[in-house]
Amino acid sequence: MNLKAMENYRTKYRSEVGRFYNGWVHMLSVAIVGILAISYFISQVNQPTLLEWLTLPITILCVNFAEYAAHRWLGHVRTKIGGLFYSRHTGDHHSFFIEDNMPYQSVRDWRVVLFPTYLIFAFLIGLILPMGALLYFVFSANVTFLMAIGGIFGYLFYEVMHFSYHLPNGSFVEKVPVWRELRQLHNLHHRRSIMAKENFNITLPIFDFLLGTLYWEKPRVR
Repeated sequence: MNLKAMENYRTKYRSEVGRFYNGWVHMLSVAIVGILAISYFISQVNQPTLLEWLTLPITILCVNFAEYAAHRWLGHVRTKIGGLFYSRHTGDHHSFFIEDNMPYQSVRDWRVVLFPTYLIFAFLIGLILPMGALLYFVFSANVTFLMAIGGIFGYLFYEVMHFSYHLPNGSFVEKVPVWRELRQLHNLHHRRSIMAKENFNITLPIFDFLLGTLYWEKPRVR
C-alpha cells in the first residue's frame, strides 16, 4: 500500500466514524475501568506468601504470550472465531497506518489505535472472573487477586505501549532508548511485506524472540 492509497483509506475510515465519537472519552473510560479494577484487586490481597507472589510475573508472562498469539494467529490470519478482530486489525489498522506513516493525526483517529471500550469489560467478565474463580478454589484468594492484577496490568500496558507507537513524530518516545527501539519494532511490523510474519509482540518482544519472529533493522532516514 502506498501513501496515496493509505490517505484514501483514511478519508473513507474517518467518514464512517460516528459523529459522537470522542477519543478522550474512549481512552479515559478504559483507563478508569482498568485502574479501578486493579485498585480493588490490590485491596483484596492479604499478606501473600513468596510462592503466591509468583502469580504476578507468571500472569504477566501469560498475557505477553496471549498478546503474541492473538496478534499472530487471529489478527493476521482470517479465521471463523476471529473474523471481526482480523477485519479490524489487518483490514482497518494496517490500512490506516503503514511503516512510513505511523502517527495519528487527530483525536478521532484514536478509534483505530485503541481497542474498543467494551473489550476491557469482556476481558474482565469473560476471562478474569472465571479464571479467578478456578484459582480461588484450587489455590487461594491471594492467587486469584494477584492473577487479576497481572491480567489487567497487562491489558493496560498493551494499550499504553501501542498508543505510544502511534504518537506524532518528535514525541518523548523517540528520546527514550529502549522505548524508541520498541517503537521501531512496531514500525517494521507495519511494513506490508512482513506484517504477517514478524514482530507480533506489542509490549516486550519476549515471544517474538523465543519463537523466531523477531526482526530488526535501523530506522529509515526521513
